[in-house]
Amino acid sequence: MSEDYFKNAQDTGKRLDSISPTMCMAKWLQVSIHLPQGQTQSCYHPPTHPVPLKELLENPRALHNTQEKAKQRKQMVEGERPSGCNYCWKTEDAPVAEGNDPHLSDRQYRSSEWWVQDAWDEVVEGGFKSNINPRYVEVNFNQACNLKCTYCSPHLSTEWEKEVHEYGPLKLHAGKSHNNLDSLRSNGLMPIVGPTKENPYVNAFWKWWPDLYPDLKVFRMTGGEPLMDKNTFKVLNYVNSHPKGDLDLSITSNMCPPNTKLFDKFIDSLKAIEEIRVWEDPNKINPETGNNWYVAPAAKHFSLFVSVDSVGAQAEYIRSGLDFETMLNNCRTVLRETHGTEISFINTFNLLSIPGLHDFLQMILDLRVEF
Repeated sequence: MSEDYFKNAQDTGKRLDSISPTMCMAKWLQVSIHLPQGQTQSCYHPPTHPVPLKELLENPRALHNTQEKAKQRKQMVEGERPSGCNYCWKTEDAPVAEGNDPHLSDRQYRSSEWWVQDAWDEVVEGGFKSNINPRYVEVNFNQACNLKCTYCSPHLSTEWEKEVHEYGPLKLHAGKSHNNLDSLRSNGLMPIVGPTKENPYVNAFWKWWPDLYPDLKVFRMTGGEPLMDKNTFKVLNYVNSHPKGDLDLSITSNMCPPNTKLFDKFIDSLKAIEEIRVWEDPNKINPETGNNWYVAPAAKHFSLFVSVDSVGAQAEYIRSGLDFETMLNNCRTVLRETHGTEISFINTFNLLSIPGLHDFLQMILDLRVEF
């Protein structure tokens, strides 16, 4: 962690405290939306809560600005601590050695991010009832996935759901079970409809999208497997036809889609977004020229997050359905045929990862040398 990043978070903490000792910009400006389940949360730490369809019918921004979230914002403005944010409160309350600075939590770090800065005044002026557009949005459109990763679940993978329907949940000791569909449903985790059926939350998202898009700074698509979802390509096509010079775009993928045509379509979409074109942004002045004209790609940056935990047969054992060589070759294709795309490997590290850890790190070093 750089000293500048730490100092920036410290300064942001003081700025937050001038509003309230529990204020956090992420409660207004960041959201993870789980469209298959109709659930939402601000940053990653608080638990998800349902988006009432009644609220959504009145206002598509309720995918983010729920009445429940307004209650939590009110607590923050008034100096109270929403219980769902305990991750940060525990960090900040941890004992501090004499002479050291107080601990900083994600409340300070998230609030100091670049995508927060232009919206700070809007948050303060709008208060807890604000019907604000977030700047950082993560969304999963459905749970369609061709893999059955060992630590995953039917609510995030159609392949897992098929297996549990056929064989039942995993039986554990003392009569307990894992991946029990009834239990997942009772906790609001299972999708309200299957991936091929119409979902009112997805429909609401697309109603909101033209209003949301101009304010977006970071947009990330997860899954399931996003390359198996038509909405992913709908987003990529929209970005290509509506260039946005301050947009950080990303996808989390297993890079091993069940149909090679899906990967080809993805590569073509990335190349199209990366093409330099002349375009006008009515919402943003180009600081270099002082006007609205840009000669640039359709987005500022594209990141690809690839989920894999080991190499070779060990990786395929952990993530059932993975073809490791296909995944690796697809990553090479992305790095070779695009110019600005960055790949980060997400290793859900577990006991099964340990035997291949050295080779996994070597794989990353080899790719760095090659590209």
